[in-house]
Amino acid sequence: SLFQIDNKGNHLLVHEESSINVPAIAAAHVIKRYIAQAADELSFEVGDIVSVIDMPPKELTTWWRGKHGFQ
Repeated sequence: SLFQIDNKGNHLLVHEESSINVPAIAAAHVIKRYIAQAADELSFEVGDIVSVIDMPPKELTTWWRGKHGFQ
């Protein structure tokens, strides 16, 4: 099995069948529910873990790219 580590040092199982074959650079623990507002956004619930795959500089955008399940 493959593992990644979240920001608290916990091991998370990475599903090898993930549809986006890009390694995560961080894991985000969701603290506020969010409903996608556009086709390129993700919906998630409190307690979900989102694998962050790109964190552009704040000067370029306030959005990060991530994986949540198969999205």
